[in-house]
Amino acid sequence: GVLIMMLSISPLMTLIALVILPISMALIGLVTKKSQKFFRAQQEYLGHINGQVEEVYGGHLVIKAFNREKDTIEEFDRTNKILYDSAWKSQFLSGMMQPIMMFVGNLGYASVALTGGLLAIRSIITIGDIQAFIQYVKNFTQPIQQIAQVINQVQSMTAASERVFEFL
Repeated sequence: GVLIMMLSISPLMTLIALVILPISMALIGLVTKKSQKFFRAQQEYLGHINGQVEEVYGGHLVIKAFNREKDTIEEFDRTNKILYDSAWKSQFLSGMMQPIMMFVGNLGYASVALTGGLLAIRSIITIGDIQAFIQYVKNFTQPIQQIAQVINQVQSMTAASERVFEFL
């Protein structure tokens, strides 16, 4: 319905607004592809950390008896560093999704406003049409931004489910 209303106001501005979609999808795909490997590593090393903690807790008397405290701490620190690095990178990349989508959306708004201003100067559309069109563009791009937010959560769940299926 929003697309039909946009077309009824200005096919040219609708075309400009539709250019936002492939750009948004390409950026979402790029960020998703880059961050998924870090989400996988995060889940893998989270499992390693949990295993180490459980082993050390259950075998703390053996560790003390053989004087392995320092080695155990060093091993934990190595694993924890890898977990930290992968978690930081995955969260950073997924955190970039929303600002990127806002930037692309604002770029679309600016393009529509500029084109609408030029069309209004030529008396092809009115200022009210431009304002209505910008509202329609907002309604049109809002689901895309919501999908981008959900993709972050889905990536983390996918990486976790891969670990569960690997275990099973």
